[in-house]
Amino acid sequence: MDLSVFFILSIFVLIPAKNINGFTIELIHPNSPSNPYRNPSNNKFHWIRQSYSNTDIKPLDGGYVMKYSIDACSLDDDDFQCSNNNVCQYDVSYGDGSESVGDVVTDTLTIGNTSFKNVVLGCGHWNNVTFSNSIASGIVGLGYSNVSIVKQLSKEIGAKFAHCLSSQSDSKSYISFGTDAIVKGPDAVSTYISIRPEEPPFYWLSLESMSVGEKNIPVKQSPLETPGNIIIDSGMTLTTIPPDVFDSMKSEMMKQIGETPIDDPQGLFGLCYSTSKKIKVPKIVAHFSGADVELSPRRLFEEVEEGISCFTITSFTYMETSIFGCPSQVDYLVGYDLEEMTVTFKPADCSKF
Repeated sequence: MDLSVFFILSIFVLIPAKNINGFTIELIHPNSPSNPYRNPSNNKFHWIRQSYSNTDIKPLDGGYVMKYSIDACSLDDDDFQCSNNNVCQYDVSYGDGSESVGDVVTDTLTIGNTSFKNVVLGCGHWNNVTFSNSIASGIVGLGYSNVSIVKQLSKEIGAKFAHCLSSQSDSKSYISFGTDAIVKGPDAVSTYISIRPEEPPFYWLSLESMSVGEKNIPVKQSPLETPGNIIIDSGMTLTTIPPDVFDSMKSEMMKQIGETPIDDPQGLFGLCYSTSKKIKVPKIVAHFSGADVELSPRRLFEEVEEGISCFTITSFTYMETSIFGCPSQVDYLVGYDLEEMTVTFKPADCSKF
């Protein structure tokens, strides 16, 4: 059974939401003082550093926090194979190599003031790397796996969800389900989602090219038998692209920015500048099949430590997979329709969503 996008849960305070047809929940920026798991001893750059490293990837450290509630866990051993002591267990790993072991349960899940009965959950008892001392107790499963919250609640929410992620830690972000998650309008653009049977949780898109200013840089397409060439993932705190595409983008950006770049002392980011320089960042556009998405300039560069700001798009290092991550999705209402198998992007002020 594929449980790679399983819940690992704890109790949170509820946030008011709308009715069952559609409801919206506020999300908490990882660096916000409202984040109950934020370590006050960390400086303001810690979350971006910890969320991406060559040897210890921690995507949740830079993730947005969602609040929800569950009853006391109760086991249902009719649907799963149980251990010798009659406890249903799971042992799963995430894409970054993190692992969680615990009990499989079915329980009532409450999101805002909306409750769903008999939802399959995982109560983690041993959580390695990502979940240990991180900002949250686990992952809210929004992938295409059969045990993700989106697939389990597909009928109730119309197989639709959307999020609006703010680039500012003191501004609001949201996630919506059902009728609240319908994204449309004259400035909305859509592209098709592909699913690979061997990797069911991931949403694959077809990225045709990246442009820097007027310079267009093509991206190699996947063979027909493996549709899509980039995963869209709001839990990844950087966008990763093939090395040849990144090198071309870096070269063009250096040419258009005009200032002398500096090295990242930790060697994680491929293009950095001193914050003392007032650089003008060129327009960056991701050209998907049928949808051109201009990336928000507010998250193209992130201050990773005092005096150093780095490009939040980099080449992949730990696995050969391109990922359209969180910083490339901010200031957009991003809506998933799993009946139409589309994802729609619409520019938005998330504080007013």
